[in-house]
Amino acid sequence: MSNRTIKITVLLIVALFIISCKKEIVKDAPKLPKDSITVVETIQEPEQEEEEIVGEKIQLEEGNRDFLKKLIYDEIGNKKYSNLEVTKSPYQVNFDNDGDSYTVSFSIGKKFDFNKDGIMDYVINRDSEGMLGGSVNSNQEYLYYIMKDETNYSEAHSILGYAPFSYNIIDDAKFVGAKFKINITQNYRTYETENLKSTSLSFIYKNGNLYEESYLSDCKLAKLKSKTIFTNIPEVEKRVRSIEMHNYTETIEEIYKNGDTLITASLDGCDNLNLNFDKKYKISKNQIITPDFKKKEAIQFLRFLRNSTQFSKEILIAERHYSIKPIGDKFVEAIKGYSFRILVEKDSQNKNELRVLFQMTVLDNPNQLENWEVATRQKKKI
Repeated sequence: MSNRTIKITVLLIVALFIISCKKEIVKDAPKLPKDSITVVETIQEPEQEEEEIVGEKIQLEEGNRDFLKKLIYDEIGNKKYSNLEVTKSPYQVNFDNDGDSYTVSFSIGKKFDFNKDGIMDYVINRDSEGMLGGSVNSNQEYLYYIMKDETNYSEAHSILGYAPFSYNIIDDAKFVGAKFKINITQNYRTYETENLKSTSLSFIYKNGNLYEESYLSDCKLAKLKSKTIFTNIPEVEKRVRSIEMHNYTETIEEIYKNGDTLITASLDGCDNLNLNFDKKYKISKNQIITPDFKKKEAIQFLRFLRNSTQFSKEILIAERHYSIKPIGDKFVEAIKGYSFRILVEKDSQNKNELRVLFQMTVLDNPNQLENWEVATRQKKKI
């Protein structure tokens, strides 16, 4: 046999061997970084909304790391700390706190563009574990951060999971798509009963705020035409909308500033409207607070609020009452559907400041006087 024939034969044998041994190459599954967050993943049928457990698997990219570091360093502030962990999730730090030590940790529960601005937002699980679980340092909350860039946020909203004397305790929490689903039970420390009540709630971010969905469908205040307290006046330098952490109603907070006059205003409630106005301004240290002085200051403040807020009709009720009645510290409940009071006093922290506090509740639903009744949107009997 010639050398040429032998070479051809060898090449044919090698080719046949390669073809017979050829098989599909299976790539190894990518290994997760050590600092990723673990989650139990489920396979969903087509068209079924994906369910994600809080604490889902999220790659800690550079932007995530910077944001979590910012949160934990903000937590530290000027406090003495030890055992700082910022290399893997959860990021955590220990505070000695004069023998009552506690540990605070941060982990990402959800990464999602809630406000659809092209920047990813976060839901952070903040957990603080103190001694014996009953101290003020034992608490847990879910924090919605609406981001303006990778490491700075423009909005922050809190849903309280647990505190020693919170009204409710979150038993279970998960995301279904962009909705946050929780089960809550009354806190045994607060209600002191064996017959604790439970319910399920759902949260969604929409129209510039975080809402519990039954608030939008079942609460009278959700129908307010204007989401402001003061009218459109230039002295209002801050307007913030958020969610009440215990009964999950919408809150509005505003700050009015004109010279040395500062007014902080707040609004919350479901069917019943709760208004608070706290005014402070400079006075002479020798100013004597007489009943006539109190009455004059109270009427002037109420008149200003009536002319400068969206609630002139409600405030007029109090103004008319105090125009003929003396100023007192107790709530006035003689007018059906209203409860209000006004305080005029020197500020307890600064005697050179006068404080005028006006509080009012417009009572539309007598079955929403307690936190659980508000949180579960109890309706008035007809």
